[in-house]
Amino acid sequence: MKLKKLLSTPRFWLVLTLIFIIPSFWALLKPGYFNMHDDLQMMRQLQLEKCFQDAQFPCRWVPDMGYGYGYPLFNFYPPLPYYLGQIFRVLGFSFVVTAKLTFVLQFLLAALFMYLLAAAVFGPLAGFISALFYTFAPYHALDVYVRGAMNEAWALAFFPLIFYAAYRLIKEEKSQFLVLLSLSFSALLLSHNVMALIFTPLLLSWVIFWLIVNKKITIHLPKRPSLLTFFQNLNWPLFLKFLISGGLALGLAAFFTLPLLLEVKQVQLESMFAGYYNYIVHFTSLRQLFISRFWGFGASTWGQEDQMSFQIGWLHWALPLLISFLILFPALIKKKIKKLNHLKVLTLILTAAGLWAAFLTHERSALVWRLLPFLQKAQFPWRFLSLAIFAFSFAISGLVELFPVSSIKKTTHQISPRLLFLLPLLLFGLFSLNLNYFQPEHQGPLTDEEKFSGRAWVLQQTGGIYDYLPIWARLAPRDQAKPVVDAVWEGEAEITNKQQGSNWLSFEAEVSSPSAKIVLSQFYFPDFKIFDAGQEIDFDIEPELGRMLVNLPAGSHQIEARLYNTPIRTVANLISLFSWLGLSFYFFKKMKNGFRSS
Repeated sequence: MKLKKLLSTPRFWLVLTLIFIIPSFWALLKPGYFNMHDDLQMMRQLQLEKCFQDAQFPCRWVPDMGYGYGYPLFNFYPPLPYYLGQIFRVLGFSFVVTAKLTFVLQFLLAALFMYLLAAAVFGPLAGFISALFYTFAPYHALDVYVRGAMNEAWALAFFPLIFYAAYRLIKEEKSQFLVLLSLSFSALLLSHNVMALIFTPLLLSWVIFWLIVNKKITIHLPKRPSLLTFFQNLNWPLFLKFLISGGLALGLAAFFTLPLLLEVKQVQLESMFAGYYNYIVHFTSLRQLFISRFWGFGASTWGQEDQMSFQIGWLHWALPLLISFLILFPALIKKKIKKLNHLKVLTLILTAAGLWAAFLTHERSALVWRLLPFLQKAQFPWRFLSLAIFAFSFAISGLVELFPVSSIKKTTHQISPRLLFLLPLLLFGLFSLNLNYFQPEHQGPLTDEEKFSGRAWVLQQTGGIYDYLPIWARLAPRDQAKPVVDAVWEGEAEITNKQQGSNWLSFEAEVSSPSAKIVLSQFYFPDFKIFDAGQEIDFDIEPELGRMLVNLPAGSHQIEARLYNTPIRTVANLISLFSWLGLSFYFFKKMKNGFRSS
């Protein structure tokens, strides 16, 4: 009896989930560092830390990238994983360890949130199974151990939490789930904006499904359909909650999303969607998706000679298809399709969603990509594997519907003995097929000092230099910027007391000729301003590299250049500030009411 009671306890399955996912990140707990495609994780963390030290918050301009000329990195690159990583830095961990621990935290939260979602819908055993399949999906290993795609990996963590919050909000209509939905979706926006774009249609389908199941939306075709009829049938209180939640999510992330959308024309993005990065180069094949077990650490290339794996995972696609067949075939034979319960229907929908996501990675979907140009922002069609593994891993929860228990027992999370007997076989198959993917190709000793010096430092300074190069630069620099001042043109001047921060630089100039033109080691980007002894002065923009130039007359000068917020950034910051203040007030009020009730 004690064992039966333990097996029916959600907490037991949650703890078991967190224990069983340890092998997914065990390699990250070992000393040393590993190579990855996006080997800028430590550099981005360092740049964010310099922003914090300089009180530049939110961080937008980073000082060392762009070959030392500065870069509007976090004005356009989602910053949340690095804000989370800064927690480890504050605790005293090195940059090497911080990068790895941020990946570890992602694994833990992705599993936790998938457990919460599947357990809430199908029960705790389903939560355990789905969380493990989600964690040990080959594409999950690819994101971390091969690509080093920090931001996309974090998007995987927030998919199930968003679904969970929306599900609970529809069922219970409580304010805490409105807030959770806002926080989780804003976290997705701040982690990977492209993933948010391609995930939203799936989220809308999820919301509509549960609105119908819970009879909070009426789906029928009146004889004379009209907009008035639609509004009359709408559940306005719940609709307003979703509207508020969406508005709050956008408000929380506005400091990033508004400048991203409205200032994107100020940087050169052509290189991010041309040549190698054009979507047409990176379609997959059926063999790569469903059959091949090839695993490599190389690049994605044209055709099927890729040196990285795009497999969904044999069990990850086979089990949802088998479960769907075992649900659908008897219903078709007995002509009882309409009598399928909503969880079986959900399993079929999730399986279909996984297949659709897989189809969008395949070359046969090229027409869809041409008809829907916004998809091309994803660059790599195989990015839809993130949705495929999410949908398929969740669909595997439908196993519990194939092993029903009595309705009375089910309310107490009673589990079928036959399913418990099957569980070790599932785990053995999952681990034997996929566990060997969760380790880097090479791992060796590395210190922060080694990573941030010499050739390694130069490679990180120039990494992705064309991604967000300001439009005022016709060319990317070929040489590293000199400290503060690059050159003195058309005159003579002695430059002293050079200083530089995250988004500012200063120096003193003694001009001995009638005038001197001084080239700052800084790209121009709105809204840089230059001051001489506290007075704002005019400056020019050098046309080739987009550096700022000041023409100084003879005499002594105290020059400071600093990046200020544009009106767009100021408004965005204010929107986020008031959104976060409102959210803080909500939590304060909840805590106060909680203390009173106790």
